[in-house]
Amino acid sequence: MPTCGAWFGASTPSVDGRYDYTEGLAEYEAVAHSTPDILHFYKTGAAVFPTAAELAMAARPGRQHSLLFYNWKPSVTMSWRAVANGDADAGIRTVAAGLRRTTLRMFLAIQHEPEDDARGPGSGYEPADYVAMYRHVVGVLRGQGVTNVVYVMNYMGFGGWSDVVDAFYPGDDVVDWIAYDPYAHAGADDFIDLLDQGSGGWPGFYSWAVAKSPGTPLMLGEWGFDLASQPASATALDGAAAMLRTRFPMLKALVYWNDTTDRYGYRLDQPSALGVAYGQAFAGLAADPYFSQTPVP
Repeated sequence: MPTCGAWFGASTPSVDGRYDYTEGLAEYEAVAHSTPDILHFYKTGAAVFPTAAELAMAARPGRQHSLLFYNWKPSVTMSWRAVANGDADAGIRTVAAGLRRTTLRMFLAIQHEPEDDARGPGSGYEPADYVAMYRHVVGVLRGQGVTNVVYVMNYMGFGGWSDVVDAFYPGDDVVDWIAYDPYAHAGADDFIDLLDQGSGGWPGFYSWAVAKSPGTPLMLGEWGFDLASQPASATALDGAAAMLRTRFPMLKALVYWNDTTDRYGYRLDQPSALGVAYGQAFAGLAADPYFSQTPVP
């Protein structure tokens, strides 16, 4: 993890919906005016990664090196309990072989944002099933000789799920970083609300995480401001680096999700006046010295 400051990264699908991450990286950099410290990708099943294209994105001539961060679902058809019982082991071994092909260290989140996928008793999708699945997958990867992976527990981090975050935590022996994915909509008009918004007796995800696992570095695995519902999106980024220095010192990586959904728009290259202002504010944040204190290894 960074010894000082934090790393600044992005997920970069292309604007045309083809999910061309190489083209999307150029689109991102045209606005951010910086090379991401971390490049974020999504995988499922028995995929072989890193791919040649992803490795090329991480090591472009004349650019700083970028770390690779993968969100991987071991299966999209099996329950968490089935994966924990070993039913997906063949696919996990395929993934392990791909991870071993490079000596580069990389981040790996296993089945990110599980809170929204939980189901009732006996479903195979209860928090205990998730914990068993996560621990089993890490055990298989380690048993296959994978030594270059930094394991990430990636929550949604929304206050509505505060009653289950403890139950989903797999344990410090299999978690190297804790990540969460906050997005700012109408109810969050500044950076503090984005990072640690409380509700009721819930202090906010950052506060929960630093108490749950003291000393474990935290990451925003995804984040963004929805311009349509949050007119303060651009001004919310003013002073964000100062807040990280003083109020959120355990946030050691911020990985932007530069994309849209059918309801929300977080892209940095939106052509509206607010979109232009937001892109400029983001570029200013990315250029802050706080994000260049520890070079990417």
